Amino acid sequence: MASYPYANDVPIHRGLPESGTPRGELLAQLEMMATTEDAAWEQGGCSGTMYCGDHDHYDFLNEAFAKFSHVNVLQRDMCPSATKFEAEIIAMTLDLLGGSGIPTAGGLVTSGGTGSITHAMLAYREANTERTRRPNVIKPETAHPAFSKACHLFGIEVIEAPVDPVTTQVDLDFVARAITSDTVALIGSACNYGYGTVDPITELGQLALQHEIGLHVDGCLGGFILPFGRARGEDIPAFDLSVPGVTTISADTHKYGYALKGTSVLLFADTQLRNSQYFFQTGWSGGKYCSPGMDGSRSGGLLAATWAAMVSLGRSGYAAYADRIFDTAAAMRAAVLEHGSLRLMGNPTFLFSFTADAFDVYHVNDFLRTRGWRLNGQQYPNALHMAVTRPQTQPGVVERWRTDLADAVAYATSKAGEPAQSSAIYGGVAGGLTEDAAIFIEAVMAEMMDAHMAIPGAIA
Repeated sequence: MASYPYANDVPIHRGLPESGTPRGELLAQLEMMATTEDAAWEQGGCSGTMYCGDHDHYDFLNEAFAKFSHVNVLQRDMCPSATKFEAEIIAMTLDLLGGSGIPTAGGLVTSGGTGSITHAMLAYREANTERTRRPNVIKPETAHPAFSKACHLFGIEVIEAPVDPVTTQVDLDFVARAITSDTVALIGSACNYGYGTVDPITELGQLALQHEIGLHVDGCLGGFILPFGRARGEDIPAFDLSVPGVTTISADTHKYGYALKGTSVLLFADTQLRNSQYFFQTGWSGGKYCSPGMDGSRSGGLLAATWAAMVSLGRSGYAAYADRIFDTAAAMRAAVLEHGSLRLMGNPTFLFSFTADAFDVYHVNDFLRTRGWRLNGQQYPNALHMAVTRPQTQPGVVERWRTDLADAVAYATSKAGEPAQSSAIYGGVAGGLTEDAAIFIEAVMAEMMDAHMAIPGAIA
């Protein structure tokens, strides 16, 4: 898909129009844009991103959202429903992730995975101000960059632990040696974004208990699907609040929780840790101010839609979707292993990654893009990953994957020694249009200029 495929089909607004546009006309424009963009993932070629892919489900969530979209959940006296929605979202997530039997457990609904990670890092910093002014956390190299972003914002030092190149799990010996009196938390992923592998959470928990520090498990990606994989016998180690030493865990409802974008849950084994990140200003002339998180106003629509998604599906609904996803992931991995030139990374789950030694695996990606696939590019080593979602479970997708992958390997073999077009840019068409991020951005800018879309900030 071009970066702006409908440049000539909808008006360009470089300022507020003098008069309003009829609603029907605007809705027609929106329908055209949405239909164009949905076509990019509806056939099952897109890794991750569209975790549900069910338009009937989206319509249901949009209806729930609409009933509360205008509500500001700050005003709980006017909308007690927000308290019901948020509390039950947290309770259901605790029940799923080993926290229902912990009397001190609690949580927070945030704006997404980065929001949950950021709030967790803030909580660890604030809970340890009396013992250190130089807090640090130890994270695997494979942990999400949101940890580094949060620590940058809050003045927390990040100690990056290497991972085993074969298992792609964090090096426990390095973590043990790196812990100091200033360490406030360890980090593990369940599973990591790059390879779909789960860090040794039990062993990290023992280290955390030994040193009386926190352990955050990043389950943003896997939190709402890994429990069902474990229940069906997949090779997935324990990772949630039931593991001794785990003090916080994040899980994105807007991924495999099948809610609308913009929601995640951060769980705490002890609400005292959660409460440490609250903000109070009692002397303000506008009134006593208390904020449980960094956001002020929030739409009640997202809470309502998230609650509706979870209650409508229930355990049986989530389990049924998980079964199909794990079965599909296994079949797609088997297709990869049919090619001796491709190698799987680590012990993956519903998300798998593969690389190649005889040629640049980005050539595989270059070819697959011509067949409508959108994989995610990685680096060090160059690799590609597929996060299997519900769209991949449609009939015929696995068969198409097997056929297209075989053709892609043949193409890549013929291109051995030549530079590929793809590269590794997070969230950018499996790396974008060229092997260099700067060239990619420049190309998109030029395309937008050609389409008379020279709008400041349009790339952001």
